[in-house]
Amino acid sequence: MKKVIYTLAFLHLLTITIVIFHGLDSIVHKGWWEKPLAFICSINYSIWQYGFFSPDVGKSSELKINVHQDGDIVNEYTTLKGFNFYTSNQESLNRFYGFKHHTASDSVFQDLCARSLAARMLNIHENAWRIDYTMRSIHYPKIKDYKPEAPVDTVEFYTTTFVLR
Repeated sequence: MKKVIYTLAFLHLLTITIVIFHGLDSIVHKGWWEKPLAFICSINYSIWQYGFFSPDVGKSSELKINVHQDGDIVNEYTTLKGFNFYTSNQESLNRFYGFKHHTASDSVFQDLCARSLAARMLNIHENAWRIDYTMRSIHYPKIKDYKPEAPVDTVEFYTTTFVLR
């Protein structure tokens, strides 16, 4: 029994080591399981793309929503200025790694998220007639290139507009 436990512990630690050092990335990105794993990663970012050795360290995503209402009122929500995407998990609020760039570039997945959020905004703002939804990838500079107050590079990778009139 002791050998079985040691063997299982060794296999578990070996798997963790391979994942941390991205030893399975080339296999994962070519198979049918890429999208299911990307979806799981978007829910729980710690599975494949989180940690010190992650290629996504220094990258994040911004979600920006503009809700247009009667009387030329525009409410702007952005994750860079306090909008917390309806989550109470402090870690998610700090990192907003829910959308990895490889997951977020899936237009079907993004469309589902945009429609869900638009429905939520329509429930909050009864007089809304237009909702603009934009996802941007934020690329922070490397440590050696960092300068205080330097602007961050944002790349828009998904945008859609819902018009009710």
